[in-house]
Amino acid sequence: MSRTTRNNMENSSFFHIMVQGINKECIFNTDKNKDKYLKLIYKNNEGIEIMAYCIMDNHAHILVKINDIENLQKWMKKTNISYAIYYNKSNDRVGYVFRDRYKSQVIKNEKHLYTCVDYIHENPVKAFICNRKEDYAFSSYNEKYNGNQNEVKQYLQQILSSESKQLNDNEVYQDAKFEFIEEDDNSKEAKEKICKRIIEDFLQIKELRIKELSNEEKALSELVNILKYENDMSYRLMEKCLGIGRERIRRLCSKKGISLNG
Repeated sequence: MSRTTRNNMENSSFFHIMVQGINKECIFNTDKNKDKYLKLIYKNNEGIEIMAYCIMDNHAHILVKINDIENLQKWMKKTNISYAIYYNKSNDRVGYVFRDRYKSQVIKNEKHLYTCVDYIHENPVKAFICNRKEDYAFSSYNEKYNGNQNEVKQYLQQILSSESKQLNDNEVYQDAKFEFIEEDDNSKEAKEKICKRIIEDFLQIKELRIKELSNEEKALSELVNILKYENDMSYRLMEKCLGIGRERIRRLCSKKGISLNG
């Protein structure tokens, strides 16, 4: 769900983005951490209009308007990598910080859009953190809309009136609660998904293809140590995901690697 296809751009420019801490860890558990992530989403948002957001202790919701799907992917990658480096350094830890790259949901019609904005702003109230959404500091309801529902409506109406891709009000959508799809983070399927994601990100950073990795001993050694010592991946799973013999992987796992997240 973290990847958003170009086909989704045909009927909408609006996306609801969700990120969550690995193993549901409270990665935004301090005001300083929330403020850091907020600054990062605005720092890297070229081609992205942030319409609503709410940063909770272990997850964040962001509603965006985009003109190019590649801008969305680049924005989230820069934002999350930057935050992971900051978070790991601040907490003297290594390894992945986010549960997944991000999850995205296409906004299909006007009702969907209004519902999503309300849902995002109501997050802290539903979590019993505060009694009113205007009392929560790390939400766009205050920062962007001055705690005023009329300003929210006026802004959305203005955005919709200027939108070239008309949302289809007749399209049926589930009255989504927008929560994360719960997964067993310790299941074999979840472990394999994480392992493949680490490998994919590593190859992107090193500008390598998977078939070239076997001949790049230094890079391969770094990767298997990241998988083994920072993410507790088994030799069997690494063999399956890398397509490289288990004995060779075991020989390379001799010392700690360098974290992708710094």
